Amino acid sequence: MQVSDIDRFVGSCGTTHCMSDLLRRAAGPARATWTDIPSCPGIYAVYLPDTALPSFTIHAGRARHAAPTEPERLCAKRDSIAATKPTNILYIGKAGGRRRTLRERIAELARFGTGKARNHKGGEWLWQVERIAEARILTRCCARGEAERIECELLAQFRRDHGEWPIANRNGGTMPSGAARSLDRRRRMA
Repeated sequence: MQVSDIDRFVGSCGTTHCMSDLLRRAAGPARATWTDIPSCPGIYAVYLPDTALPSFTIHAGRARHAAPTEPERLCAKRDSIAATKPTNILYIGKAGGRRRTLRERIAELARFGTGKARNHKGGEWLWQVERIAEARILTRCCARGEAERIECELLAQFRRDHGEWPIANRNGGTMPSGAARSLDRRRRMA
């Protein structure tokens, strides 16, 4: 699965943002503006612009609230993911649970990456990727109440394609029971 495959799941146009720009904004002395990021529920994917295998550091850089894992663990996960086919996706997340928007969630992610926030535990292994400043974030809006289902479908497809969750996803999200039954039904019919 590549980041370009996400459109078929969401079916809407979205935006792409450079991680280096988001981190620069979050680290700045003044309050950052995030108005170029949609203020709606949706999903987002952090990805590298190429499919070169990422390498990892032992520390989480400026993300001082992150709990880093051993680089060997991340390398083993990376190698397992790449064994089937290459991918450029590092993390898949959602915004929409508990009234969060993409704008709020991406701003939290950037602030977490600069050590200014504690509240983005999902994806905290991102900050051990050596080239994380080169990453991009793809955002896709979706209808209210659909973000969780779409995130779970994307993660399930990634796991079918690669045998693992993306590098910075520790698990496959929490799928609502009705969405799980619907996804299982669609898989059996396919």
